[in-house]
Amino acid sequence: MSRIIVKGLPLYYTEDKLKTHFQKKGVVTDVKLVRNRQGESRRFAFIGYRSQQDAENAVKYFDKTFIDTARISVQPAKTFSDPTVPLPWREKRLQAKRQLQETEEKLKKLEEIQNKRRNKNTKKGVDAFIEDQVSSNPKLQEFLEVSKPSVQQKSWKNEDLVSAQPDNSTDLQSASLATENASDDEYEEFNGFQSEEEESEKMITLDEAENRQTQVETAQDDNKEEVKQSAEIDDLEWFKLRRKRIKEGEVTEEPEKSQDINKANDIQIEQVGQSAQHQSDDEEEPQLNEQDKAIQRISQTGRLFLRNILYSATEDDFRELFGTYGSLDEVHIAVDTRTGNSKGFAYVKFTSADDAVKAYLELDKQIFQGRLLHILPAEAKKDHTLTDFDLANLPLKKQRELKKKYEASKAQFSWNSLYMNNDAVLESVASKMGISKGELIDPTNSSSAVKQALAEAHVIGDVRKYFEDKGVDLTSFNTKERDDKVILVKNFQHGTTKEEIGELFSAYGQLNRLLMPPAGTIAIVEFRDAPAARAAFSKLAFRRLGKSILYLEKGPKNLFTKEASTEELESVSKTESKADTTEIMDIDNEEDVEISGPTVSVFVKNLNFSTTTNELTATFKSLPGFVVAVVRTRPDPKRTGKTQSMGFGFVEFKTKEQAENAIKIMNGHLLDGHQLQLKLSNRVSQGKSDTASAKKGKKSPKIIVKNLAFESTRNDIFELFSPFGNLKSVRVPKKFDKSARGFAFVEFSTLKEAESAMDQLQGVHLLGRRLVMDFADAESKDVEEEIERMTKKAKFQTGVRKMAQLRESHSGKRKLDLEDESEM
Repeated sequence: MSRIIVKGLPLYYTEDKLKTHFQKKGVVTDVKLVRNRQGESRRFAFIGYRSQQDAENAVKYFDKTFIDTARISVQPAKTFSDPTVPLPWREKRLQAKRQLQETEEKLKKLEEIQNKRRNKNTKKGVDAFIEDQVSSNPKLQEFLEVSKPSVQQKSWKNEDLVSAQPDNSTDLQSASLATENASDDEYEEFNGFQSEEEESEKMITLDEAENRQTQVETAQDDNKEEVKQSAEIDDLEWFKLRRKRIKEGEVTEEPEKSQDINKANDIQIEQVGQSAQHQSDDEEEPQLNEQDKAIQRISQTGRLFLRNILYSATEDDFRELFGTYGSLDEVHIAVDTRTGNSKGFAYVKFTSADDAVKAYLELDKQIFQGRLLHILPAEAKKDHTLTDFDLANLPLKKQRELKKKYEASKAQFSWNSLYMNNDAVLESVASKMGISKGELIDPTNSSSAVKQALAEAHVIGDVRKYFEDKGVDLTSFNTKERDDKVILVKNFQHGTTKEEIGELFSAYGQLNRLLMPPAGTIAIVEFRDAPAARAAFSKLAFRRLGKSILYLEKGPKNLFTKEASTEELESVSKTESKADTTEIMDIDNEEDVEISGPTVSVFVKNLNFSTTTNELTATFKSLPGFVVAVVRTRPDPKRTGKTQSMGFGFVEFKTKEQAENAIKIMNGHLLDGHQLQLKLSNRVSQGKSDTASAKKGKKSPKIIVKNLAFESTRNDIFELFSPFGNLKSVRVPKKFDKSARGFAFVEFSTLKEAESAMDQLQGVHLLGRRLVMDFADAESKDVEEEIERMTKKAKFQTGVRKMAQLRESHSGKRKLDLEDESEM
């Protein structure tokens, strides 16, 4: 655990004092001093460290030590999920209260169940006693039958009441006839009586049945005189009688049928109520259990919301923590776009929702980097991607473009990391040489492809050198891990400026640095925040810029070996303050003296081809220590007798300190629409003393050029070196068959011109071979040394001539002593 608990603190100790005291053993990430409701210290606190090792060292170092006069106890802190953690008093009281309530509810339920059982047993005993009494007493049974309402009696069960009434109905006539003729033919009369009874039952009218019911009810309830149903009773009286007999709300259906229906309805209502109750219980259950509800949401989205994280925590820290539970799709730390600082919460998206649930259950409320990590289910990320149906309705070209953009962040490019547009490479080389692309690559020449490859290799070499100077580790391109903050921008056309690239990417967030070599064929963009870099990558991948399409690739991790310099920050953000010009101008306010010692040269490139030496001099003349400025030119092949600028120049200063200050002031300065790029030149000026040159090795205006192609001619060498100064001689040694021997000598008028040629042509390819140049031995000014040198040369030539003669005569081998002076 990376969190510790400190007990026995003094009452007056504060969080700031705790942090100061405990940061001796590591970086303190969190300090929590526990207080009571009155704001007074409870004399214990929690301290969080960035790593577990720091926390363990703090426990060993601070345990049983003293703060002022109070002896403290330091132990590793435990999480809430630890079973050994004792419950607080408040939680214990709540648990006891819950248990008491549950016990009371159980007792109430048991009492209700016992009361229901007691009531049921009592009711069953009374009903059984009544049934026994009725079944044993026939008169009581008959009385109960007669006392029933007429609506609950069957018509054929009331023969006694019907026969007692003096009615002239067909039922009484048929009954009397049956008794009189009983002795004639019992079988036939029985059948006839039975049939007549059935017929009379079937022929009974509704009015007659109603009259019978009226008479029975009148005799039992009102004890009135019997009313005879005859034609003398008018309709009004009959209607009044009928009205009195119908009670409000009386049921006319059969009792058994109505009871069955009511029972069925009660059963259905009870079943529906029970099912609804079960459903409501099921719906209320996840609301009561917050953890189950969170698991359900996480299983749907697979996304976690993290809070109470360390403000200095990085996305890599959370990838390492959550990567052990499954594959991650995204880790996003919320960042304030104004300051670039973390907001203290993050999002983690898993590929599988099951892995997200597992990580939630195991890491929630655990200690990470000295803080209690709080994990909550996050909402699903808004997805604006098109569906397959929407893609099918788009043109095929648009479909491919969208698919490329979608797969850009996941795909591994087939080209190398320093891939460059071939057309941009040729234009860059042609611009550097001051010629057109058509002149560089002749379509009628069969070696055009070779020249193109050599030009690309040369530009890549310059790019590598530029990146190394800016602190880029080129070996990191071989690693597979990628950094979301770094983007490699490739395949843009030549002529695209650094400002255009910066303006394109700065719309998505703050840039930390922007590197673009002078060749203008590739760029590296580093964002301050990873979310801004991801947004720029997804929006700008395969976007058309000018006449070409941008190829973007995420840069490798640990690409830069140093932080962004001030110059790089100035080129990215115009708001960054430069060095104070007034302070630099006051560095050397001494009166001018004659330049008798060596001077320091500053190499100025990216000059406009229309910029002249006078304009360059006027730009740097106001700087302290300025000596001279010159723009390098070459003969104009299209205009005889005139020269043209080569796009670079040199400015000399008295001291190295003044030259470095000039670079700080003028680097990035706009001159004729071009942003100047300055750096210290490796060459030494004309004023360099002989002793200084001897320390760094012998230098002379004469250069030896090695690794020449055998097809190279003197004219090729002359055209290659003539733009850098006046040539005194160009010599290409040859063999006996007049073919080149693979090296040449070029002699300039001055040492400066020779150094400039070596600096600019180092690594240049000529006819498929990379030129290797070095200073040749200077010609001796001593007469004796010159005689000795010529003597050795003559001996060597004589020996070679004799060897050739022996080979021609086939006279065998003879020993030749080339060192014997008598053979001269």
